[in-house]
Amino acid sequence: MGLLDETIAAIGPLDQGAMDRARERWQKLYLGMGRLGSMEDMVVQYAGVTGSEEVELPKRCMVIASADHGVARHNISAYPVSTTVGMTRNYLVSKGAGANAMAAYCNADMVVVDMGIAHDMSDVPGLLDRKIAWGTDDFSEGPAMSREDAIRAVETGIEIAEEKARAGYRAFLVGEMGISNTASAACIIGAFNHWSALEVTGRGTNISDERLRRKIELVQQALDVNQPNPDDGLDVLAKVGGFEFGCLVGVMLGAAANHAITVIDGFNTTACAFIARALAPESVHYLMASHRSREQAHKKSLAALGLSEYVDLGFRLGEASGAAIQMKMLDTALLVYMDCATEEEIEGAKA
Repeated sequence: MGLLDETIAAIGPLDQGAMDRARERWQKLYLGMGRLGSMEDMVVQYAGVTGSEEVELPKRCMVIASADHGVARHNISAYPVSTTVGMTRNYLVSKGAGANAMAAYCNADMVVVDMGIAHDMSDVPGLLDRKIAWGTDDFSEGPAMSREDAIRAVETGIEIAEEKARAGYRAFLVGEMGISNTASAACIIGAFNHWSALEVTGRGTNISDERLRRKIELVQQALDVNQPNPDDGLDVLAKVGGFEFGCLVGVMLGAAANHAITVIDGFNTTACAFIARALAPESVHYLMASHRSREQAHKKSLAALGLSEYVDLGFRLGEASGAAIQMKMLDTALLVYMDCATEEEIEGAKA
């Protein structure tokens, strides 16, 4: 049995007893006239993930996976392919990207991994080198990668999550960098939901009408040419995915197997969540949505997973930006849950 199969076998349902006890504590807290709505739900889910209603603020890790996509040669992004290189360097050299600021904001340690950047990145300090190839093949003409490489990508993410879980991390924030990867996400989500390219393809980083038209054509062509099987998550990943997507799927699975929560980000990581769920159906319960991105199909994609966004800030950024904001909201909910007195304690203090 390989690492992927072992990890899938280790993912069980959330701890219902811990969730029930967390709900009971919320009902006993002295919150005044109202309740805290979705914040209560966050804590209940987190209790189920960790298996205990005795929660604490989790040690957290932001994983940014970078890779290039063969379909980018069709010039369907507002930015050149070299942007993947530049942004990945920025994370680790100047440390001045939005992802760095967001990681600092939510007190997350950052791991940046090269899963398939089409450039030599050996001079970048701190970059985790797990390059499978120099970008995927053009999925508008055939599969993006082999099934073997898809498994390798997922198992890389599992290894990252396993290592961090052993070091005490209980929350993962996932983000991605790769020019044209919203085209891949559109293919993945379209395949799983039987949605056409027109339904599922958005503007990504706000491309022009002409580029959007071409992007829709290529997404539909990729779905028609490859016929990805929605009953086989690895088939979808191999045919229309990206190496960075495979890594983040692995992080989600590895986190779930270790009773840790993964906070997903925007449209691209939502696509990863569909693959994770196809491989291990229980894994979706270990995922927490964050924000609603500007991609037209994001909201209904989250709904198809049984998830809901907590905020809508009009983001088009990716890179775990929305996940970082959600992590701070989870922190707030956990602090209220831990620190607020129960009604019995209030009454006892009066006596």
